[in-house]
Amino acid sequence: QEMSKEPRPAWNNTTVYVRSTTSSNTWLDLYGAISLANDGLIALDGGAQLGPNGVNNSRARAFAKFMQGVAHGYLALIYDSAVVVDEHTNVDTLVAPTYQPYPKVMEAAIGMLEASIAISDTATFTLPSAGWVPGLALTNQDLARLAHTYIARFKTYVPRTAEERAAVDWTDVLNEIDQGIVQDFAPIGSPTGLVDNGKRLFARANAFPGDQQRASNWLVGPADSLDGFKNWVATPVAQRQPFQLVTHDRRIQGATVASEGTYFGYDPNVSWMNPTRGLYLRSFYYFHRYGTGTSWENGPLVAITLTEMNLIKAEALIRLGRADEAVPLINESRVADGELPPVDINGPPDEPGCVPRKLDGACGNLWDALRYEKRIEEAGVDGHVAYYDARGWNTLAQNSFVELPIPGRELEIERRPLYTYGGGGDMSAPAPNWDACPVGVSVPGC
Repeated sequence: QEMSKEPRPAWNNTTVYVRSTTSSNTWLDLYGAISLANDGLIALDGGAQLGPNGVNNSRARAFAKFMQGVAHGYLALIYDSAVVVDEHTNVDTLVAPTYQPYPKVMEAAIGMLEASIAISDTATFTLPSAGWVPGLALTNQDLARLAHTYIARFKTYVPRTAEERAAVDWTDVLNEIDQGIVQDFAPIGSPTGLVDNGKRLFARANAFPGDQQRASNWLVGPADSLDGFKNWVATPVAQRQPFQLVTHDRRIQGATVASEGTYFGYDPNVSWMNPTRGLYLRSFYYFHRYGTGTSWENGPLVAITLTEMNLIKAEALIRLGRADEAVPLINESRVADGELPPVDINGPPDEPGCVPRKLDGACGNLWDALRYEKRIEEAGVDGHVAYYDARGWNTLAQNSFVELPIPGRELEIERRPLYTYGGGGDMSAPAPNWDACPVGVSVPGC
């Protein structure tokens, strides 16, 4: 909750901070996955035979390289630096770990995923549905596609600034997406196996007080047909109060005002939201698309959607000067899920009730429509994506940290000085520019 305060504080990187495990447990879990993958690869390199005559060796090696790559990729997305540890690293003689900057860590991660792809492209296997990817019997082709998808995501999301995002090799991203998943990636949840804690917190029917999170007004506000959001933005932060919006986006509102949309619903009760934490955090809009009852621990838990891939592809096409090819990709979810009129190269139809609108109430352009669509469709799927997009689009709240430091727990163990980011210090986000198009993006209205 401290990280939602305005003005944004620096990340508290001490071990006495009550939520320090947000950083340190993530770090430890990722290295735990790397350690297990490395153990398996070391055993295979040492001559281990899985199945008769090693029939399952390629399957195990491809999956281990995949997990090794995904874990290093997330280290690069989240932290300023990390230690690259693969099956060739002798941890028994590792005295002083060498921390590599995040671009080097990501380079290693992508190399590991490419190694997994190379194995999957030349072997034939099916992963067991239990104990591997929960509930999914992925074939070698499926695993290769998933690795391509993670490479596309990692290349898109690793930039810390708008300038770095603009410099992404978008042609390469397109190539990876075209070789990626052909359906949503949704492992199967179970109470004792795989759960999605984010979806649990969104669930409205699993525990008192029923709501533990609400949709940010920055998320749903651009869909407002009236001036509620416009006026909210213009109000000093500490005085902002929740507002009811009216919108044509059926994901947020049904056919009548205050009726439930397919993703979000309206509830004027915000008394359970502690006002001392900031009135500006209060919202009338709950989220129910993924998470009512026990759905957070049963059935498919959507982790990566085809819509996300379509919208990354749309961004790539816009940045490559091929915006006309991005239009149908944006319209796919906009029309089918939002029941909104399609966009064209000029953006949404310039008419009353247009979605999205800019902060001054004017109708948005194609770039605005892309960003809005990505945020609404990714809500409740993967909270990381909104953060990575915001730092690359220059829409993070000013002075938010744009990456995390090495966790304080690690620094203390190694007797290294504590340091941190955000709050106006190092690696703080600049003032956001919600209505600006990135450098190099050329569409009408930019």
